[in-house]
Amino acid sequence: MAGFGMKEKHSSLNSEAISPVIGVMLMLVVTIIVAAAVSAFAGGFASDQKKTPVAQIDVQLKTTGSYPKLVFTHLGGDALKTSDLKIITYFQGYQSYSGAAGGGRTVLDVRKHTTDGSLDPTVPANNYDAADYNAGTGSFISNDGYPCTVSNGKPVKYWGNSTMMSGDVYTTIDKASLESVITKRSVGDELIEVEIIHIPSGKTIFRGDVIY
Repeated sequence: MAGFGMKEKHSSLNSEAISPVIGVMLMLVVTIIVAAAVSAFAGGFASDQKKTPVAQIDVQLKTTGSYPKLVFTHLGGDALKTSDLKIITYFQGYQSYSGAAGGGRTVLDVRKHTTDGSLDPTVPANNYDAADYNAGTGSFISNDGYPCTVSNGKPVKYWGNSTMMSGDVYTTIDKASLESVITKRSVGDELIEVEIIHIPSGKTIFRGDVIY
């Protein structure tokens, strides 16, 4: 009887010793599973992040001929798919007036417009409609394919269906194409704010002011 009691006591002690070991092992297993899940999620999240291209871009409003042109020059860096880019312009307009008491000018509302390269410029519905824009009934987002590259006076690579390489110069070509980007056919000494955004990453790759 005494021997049986000792065996029962040893069995109880062994069970008590094994239980904490099993608990620790289970905790380790759970920790490893959680760590693996977090790592997989973080890796997937990182892979979903779109790389923002790095490029140096110069934007100027130039006088060539009888009308101004908005000119974008790729000075170096990554090639830029224009279908991944949108140009946002902010134009503060003024209206001059004269009268018996003298002249002056009235400050107009800021005119914002987006040229969205992801819109196909060959589809008429995506083109800029000045009448609708001015009436406030049209879209403030459009794409006519301008600015574009020019060779022998003819457009070659349009905004939205081309890749902007280092050395490329994209420009508006006439009053209508300028209006399709900044909503105005002619400008004076008003400041125009220009921002270029990389659509996949949502990052701004250029921001600056231009003046005629």
